[in-house]
Amino acid sequence: MHLIPPTIAPDTPSDGEKLVFEQLAADPARPDWTVLHSLDIAHHRRQMEGEIDFLVIAPGLGVLVLEVKGCRRLRREHGLWYLGGNAPGEERGPFKQASGAMHSLRDRLLKQRPQLEGVLFQSAVCFPFLTFAEASEEWQSWQVVDKTKLEARPIGDCLASALRQARERAAELGKAWFDPTACEPTEELCRQLVGALRPDFEFFEAPKARAKRAEEEIRHYTEQQFAALDHMRRMPRVVFDGPAGTGKTLLALEAARRGHGSGRSVLFLCFNRPLAAWLQDQAQELRHTMGASTVIVRTIHQHMAQLARRSVNGSPEDGTSYWDQALPEAAGERLLANWDALENADRDDLGGAAVAERFGVFEELIVDEAQDVLRGCFRDVLDLSLRGGLAGGIWRMFGDFAWQTIYDDTVSLKRFCARDGGGCTVFPLDENCRNTPRVAGVACDVGHVQPGYLKVLRPDDGVEPEVRFYTDGDDQRKQLIAVLEALRDSGFTGPQVAVISTRADARAVAASLLTAPWGDRLQTLVDDETADGQVNLRTGKTHYSSIYRFKGLEARAVVLTDIDHLLTPLDHSLVYVGATRATHRLVVLAHDSLRAELSRAF
Repeated sequence: MHLIPPTIAPDTPSDGEKLVFEQLAADPARPDWTVLHSLDIAHHRRQMEGEIDFLVIAPGLGVLVLEVKGCRRLRREHGLWYLGGNAPGEERGPFKQASGAMHSLRDRLLKQRPQLEGVLFQSAVCFPFLTFAEASEEWQSWQVVDKTKLEARPIGDCLASALRQARERAAELGKAWFDPTACEPTEELCRQLVGALRPDFEFFEAPKARAKRAEEEIRHYTEQQFAALDHMRRMPRVVFDGPAGTGKTLLALEAARRGHGSGRSVLFLCFNRPLAAWLQDQAQELRHTMGASTVIVRTIHQHMAQLARRSVNGSPEDGTSYWDQALPEAAGERLLANWDALENADRDDLGGAAVAERFGVFEELIVDEAQDVLRGCFRDVLDLSLRGGLAGGIWRMFGDFAWQTIYDDTVSLKRFCARDGGGCTVFPLDENCRNTPRVAGVACDVGHVQPGYLKVLRPDDGVEPEVRFYTDGDDQRKQLIAVLEALRDSGFTGPQVAVISTRADARAVAASLLTAPWGDRLQTLVDDETADGQVNLRTGKTHYSSIYRFKGLEARAVVLTDIDHLLTPLDHSLVYVGATRATHRLVVLAHDSLRAELSRAF
């Protein structure tokens, strides 16, 4: 039998309906039958609306309305039916209910499709837990399907028997509309019935409208997090600590806006260039809405390079020794000299903005990605860039010190607060406002993040994250193209999609897609061939990058690639960081050797 829907809802209150559904689903003898469960009747003869428990459409036999009464005790007294021990009395018994629903349905269908006039419609009542042997002029014995009959033969046989006897009775009564030789309904009429009663349909929300709704939804739930800033408004030094998706970056932006609104010069630092480029765009918007801004947004390295200018020894080609040693030392020396000059300057002629512009010293410090910025090699620069220093100045730090320390796992929030924080306050963020519940759950499972989020604020959209397994590089390329095509067909295009990898950009699978069309549609997020490492945020293309470079950003659809192994805590952290970039759709491409581990999480 073809059941519509194919499964019964777990919250169906009637045990009797559940049992009948299971028996219908388990009966293989009548594959051409269609059974509709829980069919609403909008135009009932006697009620505003009604419901049919099961509607059986049997080719060559007819249409049977089956009312199911799952009670375990039944009696009728003084014309009232009592179905259950404490049930109130009902004047209309189950047979009248079934008959009324059947006639209402037939009347409506014949108005729409007169060609159904010759189809037999009949009603019956099923008592799956009781033996019902009562006889009456109000019903025929073959209209009863009780426990005894169901134990004696399959439910399909019971229902077929009821329809055959209904056909015999219609022939005996000489109903003008009924022709026993016509063997209606035909298969074509059965298809028309199903199409009229429960048609298949699908309505699509326009991609632009869906994207706008998702963006507004995320912003709405993020703005709820602004209460954290309200709670900490009297505290001069606060660390907002929380896992990915808890709104830290937008909270940091709001903190910068509030600092600016209070008239302070604000230095807003982060670690990643792509995130800094996005934040600079947001700060530009802030300037347009609030006048000349004293909010300066930079990466920690851009800030140090601005301070050091040409006084630094070495060059970026020297690698880690330049970025983590030579550049911080040169920037620190410049700041010390600036402080000496500031002490001798005429303070009456220098406001906060002028001091920030001339000496690189600000009245408030905002740091996003704090777990990456608060490394020992950068501490002196941070301290000297702030009026009052880290111990006595005004600052707000936003970071994930538990699960996103993918650059330096020796960074300790506890140690920073005790040594440099000047009696700072730590405010925990534990409500996810970016991801859907399913994406958040998978990210925590795969990333081994425990205990996870206290709450996921966004509603469930019913879309499951997907994992696909590849056997080698060629297979992964094919899988990636298939995923990108499927996302494009679903309305996810251009920068709405991000392909992020555990590998560096040049070694990522996305970099190997050179032929059209995806060779033209994909672009690196950071162009390493340009002198300053240009960030491509507004090109309209789908960007690919490493997880390291994409950290702090988000995309409506994320394809996480090159998951070859999950051996170390860093491996799990990278997958967690990558997965939580997705605001709506997440697809993971992983090596087939990880099938057992990842299949459990998905």
